[in-house]
Amino acid sequence: MKNKILIIFVLSSILFSQNLPVNDITDRIFPIGITPNPQNGYGNGADQLAQPDDVELFSDGSMLISDVDNNRIQYFSRDGKLIKSITGKDVGLTDIEIIPTGISKDAEGFIYVSLEGAGVVARFNQDLEFDQLIGKDCDVPAKDYYKCKNRNCLIDPQGLIVSANGDVFVIDMAKKVFKVGDQRNFGFKKFKQVRKKNRVVYKYDRKFARSQEITKVMRKSEGMVIDEKRGILLIAEEKPSIDQFGNSLKKRYVAAFDLETGKFLNTLYGVNMEDGNIIDGYFYDSVEGLALLDDNLFVVDEKAGKVYIFNIENGNCLGSIGKRAYYYCDDKSDCVIDGINYNEQAIIANTAFPHILNNWNKNEIASPDGVSVIEMEDGTKRLAVVDQWNSRILIYDLDEILNEL
Repeated sequence: MKNKILIIFVLSSILFSQNLPVNDITDRIFPIGITPNPQNGYGNGADQLAQPDDVELFSDGSMLISDVDNNRIQYFSRDGKLIKSITGKDVGLTDIEIIPTGISKDAEGFIYVSLEGAGVVARFNQDLEFDQLIGKDCDVPAKDYYKCKNRNCLIDPQGLIVSANGDVFVIDMAKKVFKVGDQRNFGFKKFKQVRKKNRVVYKYDRKFARSQEITKVMRKSEGMVIDEKRGILLIAEEKPSIDQFGNSLKKRYVAAFDLETGKFLNTLYGVNMEDGNIIDGYFYDSVEGLALLDDNLFVVDEKAGKVYIFNIENGNCLGSIGKRAYYYCDDKSDCVIDGINYNEQAIIANTAFPHILNNWNKNEIASPDGVSVIEMEDGTKRLAVVDQWNSRILIYDLDEILNEL
């Protein structure tokens, strides 16, 4: 698998990804609940979220959410009730906007959250008690980012994934630092977990830095997931350029890299290729969160309001669920519908309430971002999707979804 390109066959080369043949189960499967429950829209209350970015499910059905605009991390019960709120003060960072983004966990149950505003990754134990900070906040130019003296530096860490053994992979989205002309890129660092007597520390992995090809293959990424069984790190491409794989249509994709070395495995998911060039793809405009359970890869298409499911072994698209909410402005600065502007500023000012009009019972999703899947203690499976502009998390019976694919 590592030495061949996975080609997804389609009936014809069609310009728009939403027209590609897909087993769309949106009208057959519906969420079993939301978090917070009940929900009160955008805000800072116990029953509110404000632009959530990522979610991590636990085996008892509870979940941890990065509540971005509120600068807090929210822990909810299986039935959507708030259990605990974590702020900058709880991790020793006062008078600062921590801006939590990515969330991940290791095999021992430790939880990790990237704090974009603080330039660090926070590690918590199984009881969500603060353990330590990984990396350090720095203000350095791109040419100095990987120098030995700056090996622990992070600027704006967003994308985050942690391996089973506790190694931390971070995408640093300091776009002004890593952008050259019109060309986007990002910083990428791996921190290796090292045990010293009874203490765990994290060291910058220089060997991985020398061999990895991630920043050569990708341009703008945030979503990541690890396939431990196959030793693969999967990364989503949000903003491709035409010089990547002859990608004249700028189709989004998910690329596979060797987990130990970071070498590109010549494997792309979600695109149709011909003579080494990308000629079409499934994703509408922006690929965000990734999740993996068994052989099923879950990929969030933000602008289309969908979650696609692929077979990790052969690359086949198994189906999709979700549809783009009508009351959603995308990235437009102004979007007037029925006399009301549903842009982000109006949502924040509480003059627009898209969560009331976008029906979660009908899979109407506005700007989905993070995604999480898990097999729970009772053997059942769940899927959680961040419905960002509606300020809620949608919960699905994953067994029901997989039975329909």
